[in-house]
Amino acid sequence: MDDQHIVTSFDEELKDLTDGLVSLGGLAQLALRNVEQSLRMNDHNLAKQTIEADKQINALQVSLEDLTFNILAKRQPMANDLRLVFSAVKVSLYLERIGDMCKGVCKRIIKGDLLNAKSPNTIDALVNLTKDVQQSLDLVLEDYAQGKADHALDVWRSDIKIDSSYANILTAILNDIKEKPEAIEALVPLFFIARYLERIGDQATNIAEVAHFIVTGEKLGDDRKMKVEDETVF
Repeated sequence: MDDQHIVTSFDEELKDLTDGLVSLGGLAQLALRNVEQSLRMNDHNLAKQTIEADKQINALQVSLEDLTFNILAKRQPMANDLRLVFSAVKVSLYLERIGDMCKGVCKRIIKGDLLNAKSPNTIDALVNLTKDVQQSLDLVLEDYAQGKADHALDVWRSDIKIDSSYANILTAILNDIKEKPEAIEALVPLFFIARYLERIGDQATNIAEVAHFIVTGEKLGDDRKMKVEDETVF
């Protein structure tokens, strides 16, 4: 096998890896869009479909992880290629976690029944939070697909806004519980929904850090460590 064939084969493997991650990102984006609609419309059927679709996300993540380790073992990439391949493991993990969290939100929608919470303002705030994390995810995946880091810093900074919205929602839910204790069973799931959405924002921030590292070889800030969630999603 000549050197040119080896280079061409390696380039094809890198393209397959990037294309696979873009597909995985698309599935995560779809899950998050479904979460928004399920929240807005209290759509239990769509929530159930989103839970079922998480199996596809998990399967694709496993296959991409296998592809990544095969490339590392066979090709022993250097410099920029090594950053791309090694970072792919992290990105696939973050996207798989986003799928898990979307599944968690949908389970809470089904379990709690949003209408019984009698808290339309809080539901609206959750929908808006979903839109914010959607925007962050869309931007970082656009960066990743194009091999750029144009939006990385903005998304990284926007996590502060997401955290603030999350805190405000928690306060509103606590106030609702005090004012409407009879609705507590429907209100408590909103805590979990808000938490899952905030964690999705964390994952988008992590992907922003990875995209920035791939392009520049530098970490995006020393004062904020990457957050890898290992909590069980109920």
